[in-house]
Amino acid sequence: SGDVTTTDDDVTFTNAVTLGGAVSIDTGGVAAGNILFSSTVGTAGNNLTLDAGPAGNVTLSGALSGGGDLTVTDGAVQAYGALTVNSIDIQDATTSVTLGGAVASTTTIGINSGGTIVQNGAITSATTVDLDAASTIGLNAAISGVSGTVAIDATGTTTIAAAGDISAGGAVTFGAAKAGTLTTSGDVTTTDDDVTFTNAVTLGGAVSIDTGGVAAGNILFSSTVGTAGN
Repeated sequence: SGDVTTTDDDVTFTNAVTLGGAVSIDTGGVAAGNILFSSTVGTAGNNLTLDAGPAGNVTLSGALSGGGDLTVTDGAVQAYGALTVNSIDIQDATTSVTLGGAVASTTTIGINSGGTIVQNGAITSATTVDLDAASTIGLNAAISGVSGTVAIDATGTTTIAAAGDISAGGAVTFGAAKAGTLTTSGDVTTTDDDVTFTNAVTLGGAVSIDTGGVAAGNILFSSTVGTAGN
C-alpha cells in the first residue's frame, strides 16, 4: 500500500505483487529510472500509478489483473502483458507503447504516445478506446466489446492486420486530428454508428465495413482509397 519514489533510479519487483491500497511508483526518470514488474500484479481493485519520466522504461512482464485504474504519467519504452483493469490512462510515452497481452477494461482505454503504439493482444472490453501516436500505430489483434467510440490517430502510418478487426457500439474514426495514412486488412463493424476515414487509405487485404445502418451509420472516406487489387 506504500508509494515508492527514487531520483532517476530503477524500481524492480522480481516476484508477484498484490496491492493493499492505491500505489504510486515514481522514478523521476529525467536521465534514467526504469520501473519493472517481472511477475504478476494483483490490484485487488486498487489504483496503480506509474511515472518513469521521459527517460525511464515501464515494463509489466506478467499479467496485471483485479481491476482498479492503471495510470501511466510518463515513460520511454513501455511494454505491458495482459491487463484486466477498470481503466487505462497512458498519458505519455516518449518512445513506444506495446500491448503484448489481452486487454479488458471496464471503462475507458486511452493511450497517448510520442512515438509508436503496437497492439499485439486483443482488446476485449471498454467503454471507449482512444489511441494517439506521434509516429505509427500497428493493430495486430482485434478490438471488440467496446460499447462506445473508437478513435485511432497517428502522424505516421496506421497498419491494421487481418486479425485486427474492430467492433464498436459507437462511431469509429481514423485520423481525426493527424495526417497519417491508413493501411488496413481489418473489418470494421458498428451498430448504427459512423465510420470515418479522414486520410488516405490503402487496402492490405479484403475489407468489410458494416455500420448496420438500420437507423443511421454513415461510412465516409474523405480522401483516396487504394485497393491494391483487393
